[in-house]
Amino acid sequence: MSFTLLFIKNPIYFKLTNISKFSSNCNNLVANSSEGLRSDEQKEDTWKIILGRKGTNNYAHKLANEHINSKLPVTAKIINDILSYCNISISDDILKNLINSPRIIINDLQTDESKKIIKDNVGTRSSKIQIPGVYIFTYKKTGEKYVGSSNQLAGRLYGYLNFKYKTMGKLLPLLNKKNLSNFTLELIPLYNNYNFRSEIVLEQYYLLCPSFNLNTVRVANNPSGSNAKPLFMYNRDKTVLYYSSTQQKDFITNLSISHFTFTKHLNKGTYYLGKYLFSRSPELNAKVKDISILDLQLQLVNDRKIFNINKPLSSLSKPVLMIDVDNNTKLFPSLGKCIVYLKKNKGLPASQTTLIKYIDTGKTYHGYIFKCNF
Repeated sequence: MSFTLLFIKNPIYFKLTNISKFSSNCNNLVANSSEGLRSDEQKEDTWKIILGRKGTNNYAHKLANEHINSKLPVTAKIINDILSYCNISISDDILKNLINSPRIIINDLQTDESKKIIKDNVGTRSSKIQIPGVYIFTYKKTGEKYVGSSNQLAGRLYGYLNFKYKTMGKLLPLLNKKNLSNFTLELIPLYNNYNFRSEIVLEQYYLLCPSFNLNTVRVANNPSGSNAKPLFMYNRDKTVLYYSSTQQKDFITNLSISHFTFTKHLNKGTYYLGKYLFSRSPELNAKVKDISILDLQLQLVNDRKIFNINKPLSSLSKPVLMIDVDNNTKLFPSLGKCIVYLKKNKGLPASQTTLIKYIDTGKTYHGYIFKCNF
């Protein structure tokens, strides 16, 4: 479904808008930049910069803050200077194209219709293809704004809209205190990634606008000692990269790995389930595994079965796969977690006794099929 048809059907919630109008107060003037992408020979040094071992990470924060205070126009050159730590350099034409990307504005986040539109445009966190993009929360009462980006936009939004993230910073306490209906969400899916992380560039553009006053860090991807640090999940000898993120919470939320377990293996360098290695260091020669979040979740479920084969598992500790009438799937680490979700998010009178009757029978419970043995 195209954006145009979508917005005609949902005129109350969504509209296409030109970013030039939306962010006139951000001084969206773009300067010429003839710099190209950096050579492969610099990749190793670039990763050292990302990890804070050398380079100008702290200088990137200083540049961003100085530019905001100067009230000068945001240019391609200043974005290139700030994002040099992650090997990104853009031209004025690319920046203009990103600035003018179509967007979706959602005025009521609590309606089922809004949730459907989000799903139709960016998918779900278990979708085979993950859409990168930028998201902007605006508190309606004061106009305060927060901008963020992700290469897996659906998964990131799931964490916000279901209050899965630890309360910190300025936005999350406000989201928890006020209900979602008090916020506007603007989504900017980016389908053309230009061979670099285009969502980081667009996020950085907005971070240089003073009106985004709910952001506490003004450098995209949050380098240099902040909460967002590159993290990787490899096989034992680091020849295969299964998953990576700049947020530890993505491993915990998306892969159902407990904070304690993840931190233990990361700090000690031990192997999760006897076969996966968590690391902060990039292995440039590792082969990137082409696998969706859902397929990786299912792979980990089977690995956990093998690893825990000699450990007793109660019915509540077994992973549960929930499938709806449209064949959309959602994986829960336990039956108990599934019951909580059905009660809290769907308003259904679910119970352990009831769901056990339906698991692996093929019969539907309020439109859902449940499986434990998969």
